[in-house]
This record gives sequence, structure tokens and C-alpha cells, in this order.
Amino acid sequence: MIGSVESRLRQRSIVAIDLLVVLWTAAWLVLGIAVGTFVARLGAVGDGMENTGRAIGRAGDAIDQLSDVPLVGEGFATVAQEIQGIGRATVQNGRSVEDDVDSLALLIGAGLALGPTLPILVLWVPPRVSRERERHTLRKSLKSDDRVALAYLANRAVATRLFRELRKASDDPVADLAAGRYEELAALELDHLSLGSLRRRPAAQPEEPGSAGP
Repeated sequence: MIGSVESRLRQRSIVAIDLLVVLWTAAWLVLGIAVGTFVARLGAVGDGMENTGRAIGRAGDAIDQLSDVPLVGEGFATVAQEIQGIGRATVQNGRSVEDDVDSLALLIGAGLALGPTLPILVLWVPPRVSRERERHTLRKSLKSDDRVALAYLANRAVATRLFRELRKASDDPVADLAAGRYEELAALELDHLSLGSLRRRPAAQPEEPGSAGP
């Protein structure tokens, strides 16, 4: 196929695809954030475990205060240490669960948001930016009646437009291109790029008889 798919699309179609890409990206970003937020809420289980562990630790501290009781105090101290150990382990497990849930939420959210969108953005955005830069440069060149820009547009039309489109603009596109008759072919490509119409130079007016001096 001659030319890239992007170069064959009309500017209106390009803008429509831009809109679809934006909507697609926004939809997946919203979904990724929503799912990630939902998963992150499961971290409340870990938070609850931490609170439970702290409560167990406080119970152990309360029992440890009985260690000063004569005769039985040593037994209370042993029990208090075991309870405090259980409390510390529960707090640690709760933090681990909370950290794991946060990591999982980030992974799932980023995967949903970037997985379906990043490949499309990588494939679409660079040529799209290049096309807009080209349109900007062509617009500036055409304002200064640059024949190089006309030649480029005419060559681009012959290279990328369908044959039936070329025949509507010229009976012999190849001959017109070789002879430097760029206007009709360039106008075809200008319309394709939505750059407006080609400014026609006014034809030279023939001199009226007798207008020349003696």
C-alpha cells in the first residue's frame, strides 16, 4: 500500500479518532482508579488487625501490672509477656496485610488504566503530533506563497490519494506534476488536510492598445 494509513485519512476522520482515543483513555483511567480505590479499601482488614493487636497489647500491659503481687506475680508476668507477644505479632501482621493490599490496589489500578491505553497512545500520539507540526509548517509556507510547499503537496497527493480522487483534480496528474502545474493537485491535498483553499494568483491583465507611451 502506498503511503501510511494515517496519511490517507482525512483530517475530519483524524479528529474523530482523536476523540475516540481521549474517551477510551479517560474511561480506562476512571475504571482503573475506581477498582484500585475499591481494592485499597480492603486494607481496612489490616487496620482492624492492628487495632486488635494494640488492644491485646494493652491487655498484656494490664496483666503485667499484677506481676508485683507476692507469690503469684511471677505467673502473671509470664502470661503478660505471652499476651504482649501475641499483640505485637497481630499488629505486625495487620501492617503486612495493609501494605500488601495497598500494593495490590496500585498494581491492579495501574494495570487497568495503562494496559489498554498505553499501547494505543504510543502508536497514535507520535504520528499525530508529527502531522500537526506538518500542518502548521505548511500553513506558514503557503501564506508566503512558497512554491516548494505547493510542490510538496502535489507530490503528496499523487503518492497518497486514490486514483479516482486524482482524476477529479487532473486529467493527467503525472504530467501536471512533471510540468510543475501543482495548483489542482495541491488543492486536493489541502482539502484533505483541512488547511483551507489555495489562494489563486490573479491572472495578469493584458495591456490595452495605446496604453503604452510613444
